[in-house]
Amino acid sequence: MLHSVVCPSVGHAIVHHFGEGAAVWGQVITPSIAHLLQSESELPIDFSRVRPGIVFEVETTGALLPHVIDASTLRVHVGTAAFRHAAGRADATVEAVVRIDVGGGCMLKVWGRATAETPAPQEPAGLREPAPTTPVIFKVTFWEISRANDARFDQLLCETAKKDREIRELRAQVALAMCSQ
Repeated sequence: MLHSVVCPSVGHAIVHHFGEGAAVWGQVITPSIAHLLQSESELPIDFSRVRPGIVFEVETTGALLPHVIDASTLRVHVGTAAFRHAAGRADATVEAVVRIDVGGGCMLKVWGRATAETPAPQEPAGLREPAPTTPVIFKVTFWEISRANDARFDQLLCETAKKDREIRELRAQVALAMCSQ
């Protein structure tokens, strides 16, 4: 069974067809991927934390106002508290993943490293609250458009429910056959 993703292009849309389990991927932000990223006003972003005492932890927040700067750089605004919690320091670099539902049961995932655009100057305690969002530079390492896990999970649930229904019907028929004997 073929699945497709429609990506806008100059003048007309391009439809990419790919089979189950296959994916469209790349390491450079193409115009189509840039359009998908910038068409959303808020993107979910996961920051990963791996430090001494923390085996692995993910901090999820919204990335606002995505803007593609060049073929490997994206600028977004993220929640200051979430970024500081994930990074530990204002000038730290954090591994991150941006996810976008592109329709047709497909998901665009963009992996990279996020760093605060300009580290906030150290303020004396109590003088000023930090800004609610922090501008972050996201350097893209890899992107992929693939079937969304939720779509696969929903499909498996439907198939399982169908098989369970068939088994119940067969058991009922066997029970009826045994009663008539």
